[in-house]
Amino acid sequence: MPPAAFASFRHRSFRYFWFGGFVANAARFFQYVALPAVMWDLTRSPGWVGFAGFAQFATMAVIAPAAGVLADHYPRRRILMVSQSLMGLVAAAMALAWVEGVRSPAAYAAMAAASGLAGGLNLPAWQAFVSELVPKELLLNAVTLNSAQFNSSRLVGPMLGGVTVAAAGPAAAFSVSAAGCLGVIAALVRIESRRAGAAGTPSMRLIRNTVAVARYVRARRGLVAAFVTVALIGSAGLSVQMLAVVFAEAVFDRGPGGFGLMLTMVGAGAVAATPVVASLGGRVRRSRIQRTALVMYGAAVAGLSVAPTFVTFLMPLVLVGAAHLTSASSLNTTVQLQVDEDRRAQVLSLYVMVLMSSNPLGQLVLGQLIELVGPRPAFAVYGAVLLAGTAVLQTLGWLSHLDLDVGKYSPDVVPEAHPTTPSPPRSPSS
Repeated sequence: MPPAAFASFRHRSFRYFWFGGFVANAARFFQYVALPAVMWDLTRSPGWVGFAGFAQFATMAVIAPAAGVLADHYPRRRILMVSQSLMGLVAAAMALAWVEGVRSPAAYAAMAAASGLAGGLNLPAWQAFVSELVPKELLLNAVTLNSAQFNSSRLVGPMLGGVTVAAAGPAAAFSVSAAGCLGVIAALVRIESRRAGAAGTPSMRLIRNTVAVARYVRARRGLVAAFVTVALIGSAGLSVQMLAVVFAEAVFDRGPGGFGLMLTMVGAGAVAATPVVASLGGRVRRSRIQRTALVMYGAAVAGLSVAPTFVTFLMPLVLVGAAHLTSASSLNTTVQLQVDEDRRAQVLSLYVMVLMSSNPLGQLVLGQLIELVGPRPAFAVYGAVLLAGTAVLQTLGWLSHLDLDVGKYSPDVVPEAHPTTPSPPRSPSS
């Protein structure tokens, strides 16, 4: 591992943020494992399990534009402390509900939606806060290490969450998730942010603001390319990760434990790629990084479709994790470098909304395709979609736009960050 891969850790605030985020995200995976288990235990319906996941993603996407406006006008550290507290309270409410004998699937779906609202408030501020922690030349490094933090938590969170649900019940897992939020809050308390927030009162006319931000994005070719690419990743890439549960259950008969191991392998691939990607900033063009990641992604998904055994299925998942981290880090860095400071969180909120909207849509289409032709042909189609999409982006010259740096970068604040792709495990709808 080259020393340059960890350059951002020289900044004290980034260190606090990274370790606090790791604790919180590892604990949050306990909730992501426990909630589907609860919904399945109560209903035996994949539809209910999928609906709970959809409720969380949908509310997150809906609130993202408003959250972006808030993050550009108020201190982001304060917003993050509020949002983390809300997520902790929702997790505690789930634990209390289970202990008190609440067995209504609708109640847990509603709490999942509330968790999504808190997460949607958190994400734009978290993403934008990274740029306040390190100088411009370390941004790719910080974004990559931030993504690695999330994927490192994925190495331990799902497995420990599954063991906890099996041994102590859902309430214990929800309680761990609630306690984990204290990790980020404790880190934020130690961070002395110099950004007080923009002057003036933000306009909460969401439609007008969203249209204005969309026009801002449309005027910058690099941002357009990043948004189109993240839509491709969200619909075809993340969907495959989540619907790998079909292989665990129906193809290899490994159950939830097998699915947890699949997610762990994705995280392992991302962590393994971290030192390489983190050391590329300023030395390799982002367009080249992105092209390589997309080709690797498509080839790995195609490999999943033909893997004959459970063990051989795990191998391409490592490449999926590495490709996803590489792609997400490059895209996030592109967005950070091509926006002005007063638009940063609003553009990131729209970016998150595109990602969160394309993911459920991609899962819906992939789920129906699996019903029609089976999991292996469906995964082969999605691998082909990723490769074809890469070819189109390269032919049109859009990937080259990722190399532009046109924003006014103002790293005059301090740290915090968030997983580039907060995608909890969900079972597909039937």
